[in-house]
Amino acid sequence: MPPTVVIVKCSSYSQELVDHAVSNLLELLGGIGNYVKPGNRVLLKPNLLGASHADDPTATHHTVMRSLIRQIQSVGGKPIIGDSPAFGNVTTVARKSGLMKVAEELGVPITDWTGGVRVPAPSSYGLRTYKLAREVVEADVVINVPKLKVHQQMQLTAAIKNNFGCVPGKRKARLHFSRGKDRVTFGKMLIEYCQLIKPAITVVDAITAMDKMGPRYGNAYPLAILTGGVDVIALDRVHAEIIGLSDTQFDLMNAARALGVGETDLEKIEILGEHLSDVRVSDFQFPGPVPVNFSPLRIAKSTLKHLWAKRVA
Repeated sequence: MPPTVVIVKCSSYSQELVDHAVSNLLELLGGIGNYVKPGNRVLLKPNLLGASHADDPTATHHTVMRSLIRQIQSVGGKPIIGDSPAFGNVTTVARKSGLMKVAEELGVPITDWTGGVRVPAPSSYGLRTYKLAREVVEADVVINVPKLKVHQQMQLTAAIKNNFGCVPGKRKARLHFSRGKDRVTFGKMLIEYCQLIKPAITVVDAITAMDKMGPRYGNAYPLAILTGGVDVIALDRVHAEIIGLSDTQFDLMNAARALGVGETDLEKIEILGEHLSDVRVSDFQFPGPVPVNFSPLRIAKSTLKHLWAKRVA
């Protein structure tokens, strides 16, 4: 069976409109009960890069998270929210974005990763050791809830790249140093992490996307859609098509082809909901590329900032 990608239109973050769009998206994917069973511990992984207000296109919007939480709770699932922000601590970031208020209203805990767990990986993978946050490993179900944004280092951050936030603490920065030779090499590692995490479903917030500069300080672009699916590679292939990123120049697709995983052929992806022709845009702007690699000095500075942020949380 070909992988399925769902595209639904949603013109604003009105909770009523978002609820309707999320419900339609999940129904086209078989319903939330197809992924979450009663009693399941469900980890929701948004993009909480740094402290930003709700209307800033940096973070997954709280209305999308609220809608997904309600869907999970409606079938007896037990949601938790977790992330490891690159800038600041998860409490501060969630409070400023409005997500903390949603979590408190619905009785959902928000957690900063408490530690890393080594996970087994095939010998063919590029790293000797893969670590994931304990909360990710212990969850029965992981639901990936990224924001669609351009990315100076990796061209696009959405379904694939958001899973990298499941790596705890400043290990991410060290991996930029050790695996940041080029975007394809780094992309292979990102995909391997996705395969280890195995998100049951991904719902992408592209109601307001980010272009020009990313993943932070970019321009708010009203793409006015939510997308969803199981195959994160197929999802990002469709995202690339929507925003005008050539699939042969999209290094995450080149990494997937090199690994022989996921679906990168648009003709072999079943698209439900909106037609691609109705959601494609021609004026999405991309930033100039910067190296993936982090210098040792940058890693040291980042680590100190991270420790300070945790201390003042």
